[in-house]
Amino acid sequence: MGIILYCFGLAVGLLLQPFWFKTKTYYEDGNKQNKRIKGGALIITNHRSFLDGIVIIIRFFFKRLYFIAADYYKGRLKIFKRVMRSLGGIFVDKDAHNMDFIEKSKRVTAKGKAIMIFPEGDYKFTYEPSKFAPGYIMLAVKTGAKIVPIVNDFNYGLFKRVHLMVGNSIDLSVYSGAELSLDKLNEINDEINGKFLTLFYKLKRKKSERFSNKFEFNAPNTGDVIRVFVGSHHHYGVYLNAGEVIQFGHAVNIVGENVSVNSVPLKEFCGSKIPEVRVLKRSERRFKRNPCDIERYAKSCLGHGGYSIDNNNCLDFANRMTLKI
Repeated sequence: MGIILYCFGLAVGLLLQPFWFKTKTYYEDGNKQNKRIKGGALIITNHRSFLDGIVIIIRFFFKRLYFIAADYYKGRLKIFKRVMRSLGGIFVDKDAHNMDFIEKSKRVTAKGKAIMIFPEGDYKFTYEPSKFAPGYIMLAVKTGAKIVPIVNDFNYGLFKRVHLMVGNSIDLSVYSGAELSLDKLNEINDEINGKFLTLFYKLKRKKSERFSNKFEFNAPNTGDVIRVFVGSHHHYGVYLNAGEVIQFGHAVNIVGENVSVNSVPLKEFCGSKIPEVRVLKRSERRFKRNPCDIERYAKSCLGHGGYSIDNNNCLDFANRMTLKI
């Protein structure tokens, strides 16, 4: 019965694929990665809706995927729970502290199958991936399965396209048999969380490459990307008003400085320079966020770090804030 329901779910997903998903997949390292997930694995991915699991199941069509789910039902809606289990659900009863899900996960991964986990927890709207709960690390250590991170941009829709970024697998076998302290779990989680965010930034950079980079000396409006030339490079920011320009770092960052997102007046951002304003092509304007959304996104990032010249610099930051990528 379970395999029948799973195949039915695949059929529904295949019907959605050419209309609602049209999935395009990138890889962290295309030269080393196979496009199929081999052996037992734990897939960790960001989460916003029930479609998130479907798009990954369809992308890895020939890999039987299971998923970890919190047991909210506890006797209620038994039919629904039975269906979810048939589709591959492995339920975790957090209140009862029941560890049966670990043994079930071991049996699944031992057969070379994969389990999908959403470490952010319940899906909710956030502009960027939320901090992971570290439970998946314990499961990876107990099962011996490799961790495969996959970033999803949630770009579902008739005239849209979903993009996935698949990261290199993470092997935690060095901790096999060890009882990890909470501090160690958090340390490993912070490292993996950082890798996941790097994949997120790489995906956003790839999607932003198709937009024009034309700038003109115009008066800026709320939500515009502005820049000034500083010696050998341009520094970019997001203009909100004359008193607020959100920038990642400063026009000139001091070596060793803890670079973070901050807000400065336009006069301080520009110094003695006249700012240029990005001008999008007519065909690109529909991809610009509305000013209120840009302001919310930019201000939600104040204080964030993780600066990288390769995939998370001031221009990458400005692109994420202002474009629907």
